[in-house]
This record gives sequence, C-alpha cells and structure tokens, in this order.
Amino acid sequence: MTRKPIWSLTAACLIVLLTAGSAYAQTAATPGPEAGAEAEAATEAETTAESEAEPAPVSDEDFAKSLIGKTYSGSFGLDGWTNLGGGLVLPPFYVHHYARDDGTVLVVTAKEGSAAGFEVADALVAGKPRKGYTFSTSCMKGEDYTLRFMGETSGKDAAEWWTNLNKAWEIDIETGKISSVNARGVKCTNPNW
Repeated sequence: MTRKPIWSLTAACLIVLLTAGSAYAQTAATPGPEAGAEAEAATEAETTAESEAEPAPVSDEDFAKSLIGKTYSGSFGLDGWTNLGGGLVLPPFYVHHYARDDGTVLVVTAKEGSAAGFEVADALVAGKPRKGYTFSTSCMKGEDYTLRFMGETSGKDAAEWWTNLNKAWEIDIETGKISSVNARGVKCTNPNW
C-alpha cells in the first residue's frame, strides 16, 4: 500500500482552499457600491452594541444614591464591598459599615419594617480615612448614649473612647438620613476595646 496518492490529494485540497480563501478575501475587501450602505449599517450597529455592552462608570456618590429605597431581608451584601459590621442605632433604624479593597468606606442606614424586612434609608461614601485614622459607626455626642453618630477617628489603644475625630456624621433617628456634623464633642468607641 502506498501513501503517495493520499499526500497528493491532501496537497491538492490545500491549494484549492488557499486559492478560494484568497479569492473570497479579495471580493470581501473590494465590495460593490451596494455593499457600502450595508457595511456602514453593520459598523454603526457594532458601535451601538459596544456602547450598550459597556455601561458608563458610576461615581461612588451615584452608587450610594442608587441603594436608597432598595429592600432586603437577612444581610445586605454588595459586590466589591466587605461588610465590616454595624448594628442598631435606635428602633427601627440600623447602620451597616462596608469597606472596599482601596479603603473607601460606605455606610448604609436601613429601616426595619418593610414587607421585605429592611429598606435602605440612606447611604454615604465617606472615602478612605486619613492615615492613622479609622472609621467608626459607634459614636455618641455629649450625654446622649444613642450611637447615632459616626466618624473618622483615632486614639490610644488604652482608651475606651476616642475623641480625636477628623470628620463626623449623624444619623437622623426619625428618617435614617445621614448628614455631616461638626466633630466637636463626638466620641467613638475604641474598635480594639
């Protein structure tokens, strides 16, 4: 049995395919005038599909606003954010503290009692704390022991309360809304205590 005819047949098929492929590529490269409109339409459709496939980047503030009104039961997980805890502010409001890999802090307040369990009342992207500071959602002001304040704080590990705050926010106990406040008089529990 000889293999020469098989190799000859294979070589002949390869030559035919290469010639046909080259001729097809030439025809496709030089379309007639009627194909010009079709090519433009196809290019426009591809561009539109690409722009629809890649959503515009969302700012942190827009992301936080998009959370308001969302409902959930159980834990409130967010892609790209680590849940660092939280707790009860004052019934029916709770606070959740999240951090992103780059150190950016996100705080979400939620009201208990909706049909789904909880509804997000407000959200704040507080940014990354300054060097030597940490973010705390367990802060108070004066003799009001309601932990409705939060802030960017630092202090000594031996102290139960840290009073050195860079920024502070208050959670409204009627609405759950978060607002910036003067840090004077606000103190936060030492996270290492």
